[in-house]
Amino acid sequence: MENNKITIGQNLKRIRKDFDLRQYELAGEQITRNLISLIENDRTPIYHNVATIISKNINKIIYDKGMDIYIQPEDILNPERYDARKQANIYIEKLTTRLKDQNYEFELEELNNVETFLNKWNFIDKKVKVYELLGDIYYNAKDSNKEYYYYLKALEVSYEYPYKRERYKIILKLVYNCIVTEKFDEALRLCNFALSTQDDIPNKYKGIFYYNSALAYYHKKDYSLCLEQLIYAKYYITHKDYREIKRVLMLEGITNAEFENYDGALRSYTKLLNIIEPFKDPEEIGLAYMNIIQIHIKTDNRIKVLEYKDKVVSYVKKADKNSLYLPKFLYSLANIFYYLEEYNPYEEYLKEALILSKDHKDTSLFPSIFLKLLNFYRETKQFQKINDLAKIFITKIDNFKINNDFIIILKILLSYMEQNNIMEARYLIENLLNGEV
Repeated sequence: MENNKITIGQNLKRIRKDFDLRQYELAGEQITRNLISLIENDRTPIYHNVATIISKNINKIIYDKGMDIYIQPEDILNPERYDARKQANIYIEKLTTRLKDQNYEFELEELNNVETFLNKWNFIDKKVKVYELLGDIYYNAKDSNKEYYYYLKALEVSYEYPYKRERYKIILKLVYNCIVTEKFDEALRLCNFALSTQDDIPNKYKGIFYYNSALAYYHKKDYSLCLEQLIYAKYYITHKDYREIKRVLMLEGITNAEFENYDGALRSYTKLLNIIEPFKDPEEIGLAYMNIIQIHIKTDNRIKVLEYKDKVVSYVKKADKNSLYLPKFLYSLANIFYYLEEYNPYEEYLKEALILSKDHKDTSLFPSIFLKLLNFYRETKQFQKINDLAKIFITKIDNFKINNDFIIILKILLSYMEQNNIMEARYLIENLLNGEV
């Protein structure tokens, strides 16, 4: 049967068959089964108010069956529209495949076609799914702006979808994005919004929202509220939720350290070790010991630092060389050797961390490690090594983002250099580094 010959009655019948429904189920309590039969046999017209009743009945039943589908009255009244849902499914399958295959590059025309299609037909359920998938793709592509844009669109459209399941997961993805992009107030607003409005959040996810609230407060340096939110997180997250409880205890330890409550921090790290040691993950165990050592460095307990140092080194050697956390691991380990005044391993671990952070495209860690090495070489007057570093990583340095303020400074320095005015250039640089300009 060709699409243009399908009547509205025949369309209703195929929708019913697609979801394995009976006529009386479509009728519900507001209309009769006989009316459904008359409509399906094209013996009476169907008006929008009746189509609305039927779609509500369909949606209630398919929701109870666990299906993530939302039928609108227009799907019933327009056979062509119902056919177009198949094309929407094709778009979803293609995006799912892209995500699975890690193919994150889009042609602008391809995205425009998807947007045009969605805007033409306004399939609420398909829109939510497509936008969320696009958000997932851009999350993996590390394009935080587009990731935020599509997750936000998915969330906005979801409120037109009365039976939308697990909306809180979209909100949580937005929270992650806001924390990474340092929009901490928005992250807090989203967490509070989810916890106060979403009735279907399981306890584990309530704990995750509280953890992210705590993380946002930590970045805002509001450590009291951070610890308060962690209390709620621990109420909802059990030790069975391994990934989540270890993050909670780690943040609790770090925050207590900021408060100079070092005993409290050590208690949190000890609890963390008790949870993670049975799993024998060298990266996680090493990181926990690393944090314990940082406490002993802050309290200048050299004996304890020496006691734990070799343990941490052994776990670093066992860690996965492809791990995204390894550069940070090595960076922290280098700082331990600096405290112990063992400068050769300090330099070597920094150099290894620098190369790995470049390979992993860690734009936040690379400049910090680079700066540590520069400072070390200046302190030890190893100026040739600074020159070598600049040559090796010149491409990376060329891609550093600079704002207009810094452009002004660079042009002033260039002018001084062109005039061979070294003293003025040096004076400006030293003042900038000392925070006086």
